[in-house]
Amino acid sequence: MDQAPKTTALWSALRRGRRDQAIEVLLSIPAAQRQRLRPEVRAHERLVTAHPDSARAPDGEWSGPLRSGHWSAAAAALLACSTVSQAVNYAPLDMPDAFDLPKAFFPDDLDTFVAEWSVRFLRNPKARDRIRGLDAMFDWAHEGLVPAPTQPGAVLCLATGVPGARSGTYLLRYLEQRPCLVQVTFARIFDVDGIEGASLAQRDETTPWRNRRLDNHVIPQLVRRGHWSRQMVLDGIDRALSRGQTPYLQHWFRGLAQIVNR
Repeated sequence: MDQAPKTTALWSALRRGRRDQAIEVLLSIPAAQRQRLRPEVRAHERLVTAHPDSARAPDGEWSGPLRSGHWSAAAAALLACSTVSQAVNYAPLDMPDAFDLPKAFFPDDLDTFVAEWSVRFLRNPKARDRIRGLDAMFDWAHEGLVPAPTQPGAVLCLATGVPGARSGTYLLRYLEQRPCLVQVTFARIFDVDGIEGASLAQRDETTPWRNRRLDNHVIPQLVRRGHWSRQMVLDGIDRALSRGQTPYLQHWFRGLAQIVNR
């Protein structure tokens, strides 16, 4: 079947920065044929991401000033023309693209994204350009598209890396809006050791909201609101301390025990 009209429609959507139109066209093209387009699509994605917001196209590669829609459309095309192993390594992928694009093109492989993204966070939790959008996996879990993740990287990402997570008020609201995370992912904080750049203690030490930390706000509120029991938290603290935490982390867990026992 002649795919020329569809290819023409794709490039039209890319030039105009119409992400959703690009997705619609791409989904109408078989995956094997999409992958043949990857070299051209990759070149286009590299070009648009190399230019700043409002830039004009050197030779008409996009219409009007460059805007976020052009970047989103380019990312959609590149992911659609990639294999799963290529797509899971794409970064950065900002929201809502991080939520929408894997779901559109790899609906049966979202668990692969969760696994790779969890490892990516563990690899370098301070690499902001690499970890943007990883919180999409928590929204997938909330929608029932994947199980609530339990990988160490996912747990630490939820506790320390979700945008706004340094504010306990925000994080508590985020968790309550996604109950599966409260009972599964966040409950794993007692069984996953923190790392440099992503630990419960470091998160609390660096937050500017001193009375909205994990130890003095988020966790006590989860107990007060009936999401967790005090005994569950105390048992979790015992497990964490029995693993031989560093003195820095031991101090945090012992402090949490004192707060919970008040």
